Amino acid sequence: MKIGIISGSHRLEGESGRIAQHLAGEVENQLGAESYILDLAKTSLPVWDEGKWGKEGDFTDWPTVWDPIAAELQACDGFIIISPEYNGMVPSNLKNFFLHATSKEMGHKPGVIVSVSGGQGGSYPIAELRMSSYKNCHLCYIPEHLIIRYAGSMFQDNVPEEQKKNDVYIRERTAFALGVLGEYAIALAGVRKNDKVFNKNYPFGM
Repeated sequence: MKIGIISGSHRLEGESGRIAQHLAGEVENQLGAESYILDLAKTSLPVWDEGKWGKEGDFTDWPTVWDPIAAELQACDGFIIISPEYNGMVPSNLKNFFLHATSKEMGHKPGVIVSVSGGQGGSYPIAELRMSSYKNCHLCYIPEHLIIRYAGSMFQDNVPEEQKKNDVYIRERTAFALGVLGEYAIALAGVRKNDKVFNKNYPFGM
């Protein structure tokens, strides 16, 4: 099993990247699975245009940029989508990623959303991603999601006393969510073997 972890932060030193690394370790420890991290702060995708479809566009070297990423995504059995909350919204880097991703890379594979907040927020990215990001790539979000509040204090070796209870809770909840993701990854592997779920006449959501 291989789990792709997409970190949507724009910040090189952001908490999302650190949490992505932590979750990669948990994927290995809990699921015995391999992980692939796409950190969009370090691997910046050009803004989508029709050049990606072979049409005239501002950026023409799409195969060089996208094909290596696509190959990694295609090899994954499930995904962890990490989104910080920027002004109550999903960052543009992550929205841009979902303009590129198709069902060839992510179709009928399970995903769990992890929202990251420096304070008490974090709910809006969950709603935004669930509403539309799956439409064309056919990613299947599982019922579980995670909101990592006061993220700078979570998953640390020295957790502040006032946040220790929250850290214990989110670690336990993370273990549960990853367990659910792993079971969906096993189950949906069988679904993808059925040609009925992939139809060239309907590549996009309605």
